[in-house]
Amino acid sequence: MFHSSRARKAMRWAKRSRQALIEDMRESPRFDVAIAVRDQQGDFVERYGKLGINGFYFETTDIPMIGQNVRIRVALLGLGVEIETSGTVISVLPADGHVGVAARFEEIPFETERIIARWLDMMTEAHSRAVAG
Repeated sequence: MFHSSRARKAMRWAKRSRQALIEDMRESPRFDVAIAVRDQQGDFVERYGKLGINGFYFETTDIPMIGQNVRIRVALLGLGVEIETSGTVISVLPADGHVGVAARFEEIPFETERIIARWLDMMTEAHSRAVAG
């Protein structure tokens, strides 16, 4: 397909970069949490979701467009805080009669990112203790 070694090398590099990105996304811990998603009327509707350091996932019957900005609220149990932030939809997949939506945080405030990281650390520790016995 590619006749030059430079083109083949570029394709191998691009493939490794994509794989590294996917692996990086998988290495970040994610935990189940109720996520309130702003709907078209401006109301926040609670959905099943997962929260990670890079973004969030939720399930819905609405089908957002890739690249669409989604506003959410999440109560971080154990910390006693609720955060409100947004992310850009990067994936929409079918999931048992509804769709699963993955979104990546774009311009998240530092303090919000810090709170999420603290909550993820707390959840990781609690999970480790539960598994250990």
